[in-house]
Amino acid sequence: MTCPNCNKTFSADEALQKYLKEKEKIYREEIKVKEKLLKEKYKLNFKLTEKRI
Repeated sequence: MTCPNCNKTFSADEALQKYLKEKEKIYREEIKVKEKLLKEKYKLNFKLTEKRI
């Protein structure tokens, strides 16, 4: 394929693979952050429950 703006030739398959790998990397990073937050929340809830008992 050829870019209509810069006339550079590129492979659509390679471009799609690169795009998907970048998205996957972003999603994996988001998952790690959310897992960390959930673990912290769980630990905090556990400590609070422990104090109540």
